[in-house]
Amino acid sequence: MSTEHAVYTIAFENGIDIAKELGKEETAEVQRLVSLLRSNGSTSTASPPKEGTKKSRATRTIKVAPLAGVDIGKIPALKSTHATEWAVMAERVYPLIYIFENSVRDLIERVLMAEYGDDWWEKGVTKDPKETAKKHLEAEKRDPWHCKRGRRPIDYVFLNELWAIIKHQWKLFAPLFPDQPWIQTLITRDMNVSRIVLAHMNPLADDDVKAIEASFRKWVRQLQAVESLIP
Repeated sequence: MSTEHAVYTIAFENGIDIAKELGKEETAEVQRLVSLLRSNGSTSTASPPKEGTKKSRATRTIKVAPLAGVDIGKIPALKSTHATEWAVMAERVYPLIYIFENSVRDLIERVLMAEYGDDWWEKGVTKDPKETAKKHLEAEKRDPWHCKRGRRPIDYVFLNELWAIIKHQWKLFAPLFPDQPWIQTLITRDMNVSRIVLAHMNPLADDDVKAIEASFRKWVRQLQAVESLIP
């Protein structure tokens, strides 16, 4: 079963009324999985909540791993879906986005540094990304108590602007990619659309998680194929 269904199965086994949070079809699928696992002796013997039984919202607990030493299942008013969805996002999505975005930044730095030297940001990047970075650097000064957003100006620009930098310097990046539409679509559509959803603290649907995983693997395979051409 998927990680998402596994989380819902655990919630169901611990007395959470998942029907309040899921659609009829997904609820039925989770109940089918629970029945199948019970028949194999793979889950606990906890009984599902009886129809009509009311549970106290104040005392309801959700069996998920703690975060920062906090029992997530005991946070007042937090929906059970939010208490369980984070596990799927943390395991399958957030690390992937982190690695992808930073690998794009690192690749741009290496290519432009090979061409322009240590002044690659000033000499090889257009005005708009520079203005974005400057704006974010200035805003950062309002919170000196917090660690910095990044170590390089390129860490302060949006994902879409990374594509703009590549496009502007296409003659340098052309040997690394099949064509412009390939890398543009990968960055601005395949990865960035899901990133925007995550940035607003919303979960991805399972199909979108699988799609972003496929896009990430495509990116890695491309870099591996042209590794000898990377400065």
